[in-house]
Amino acid sequence: MSQLERLAEMARGHYIAVASKTWGGNGPDILREFLPKLKEIHRAVDYESINSALTVFYRTNRRSSSLDYSRAYKVADVSRLPLHNDGLLTVEVCDDDVFWVWKERYEPEELARETVLYHYEPGKGEEFWVNGRLGEVPASVAFTKIFGISKFRELADCLEHYAVRLARSSQCRILASLWRDEDRIVWKAGPESEMRDSLVQYLASTLREGNPDIRPESNVDDRNPVDIEVKWANSNRIAMIEIKWLGHSGVLGDNPRITSSHSEKRAHDGLRQLAEYLDRTRERAATYDRRGYLFIFDGRRARVKNDTITLPEEDAWSYRDKIIQFDASLTGRSDIADPIQCFCEPRIGRASSPSRA
Repeated sequence: MSQLERLAEMARGHYIAVASKTWGGNGPDILREFLPKLKEIHRAVDYESINSALTVFYRTNRRSSSLDYSRAYKVADVSRLPLHNDGLLTVEVCDDDVFWVWKERYEPEELARETVLYHYEPGKGEEFWVNGRLGEVPASVAFTKIFGISKFRELADCLEHYAVRLARSSQCRILASLWRDEDRIVWKAGPESEMRDSLVQYLASTLREGNPDIRPESNVDDRNPVDIEVKWANSNRIAMIEIKWLGHSGVLGDNPRITSSHSEKRAHDGLRQLAEYLDRTRERAATYDRRGYLFIFDGRRARVKNDTITLPEEDAWSYRDKIIQFDASLTGRSDIADPIQCFCEPRIGRASSPSRA
């Protein structure tokens, strides 16, 4: 097939063309009513908040519905959708600006007849159905998804980049100064606040979309501050970042000693703490779409003593591939991202393969 023939086939399969062919002159009018509502929904609910599926449909024949409306929530204001979002939403758009919301999964084929239907699944992308026929959603050079912009995805990408490029090898000058010794075996005493400063500085210089407001130690309530909170202008998104460090911290000098030691348990405590923060935020900001991130500076080393300043390579790299297995009931929540466990490498044996972050 020639390139021109391929373009012609794509044009014929485009969801707008399919709608026009299916409903004639009414097709573009139906889409003009439906697409703005779909974009409103994406403004209320981020792609990253959907861990199962989002299905949005408009029924061209109201009498054809076989859904159980007694199981649905009637929503007059689309901004209230986050109240019902647990990672799975099916939404019917009606002519009277009412939305019916089911917290249940329906396959597109079940609903697509006599509807215009949008379906999104993580890993599968976006689909558009017109009266039971799948119409093509065109790819965009700039965006992998075209009906909304994910604020959380950009933040997640920045955190991954920071872990791999800066934190892993302590390329950030702030992080480089937090080690007690040149071989990066033991953290200096009390490194938490400067770790937070390093990440805040990085996010402030790299986050671009939506005029983000990055706040260190933002209060969740009158007693509990989260390490970093990110909000975006003219958006209902709130991201909460909790930072934990693992390993040993201490001082040298005339009386070398270990002042603190944190094991894997510290990371588990951090994820539970983050879940509590998200729950409290849901209480005070119910219509906000929330997402939590746990960032772990993993500086664990084996057989560390009070005066240790270097180690055999085997001990220094002992924890490089010790991937922490978190509570599935927490990692499975739609408002918690996969924790980022960044093994902060020692200087010893630097020719070794890079760690996973």
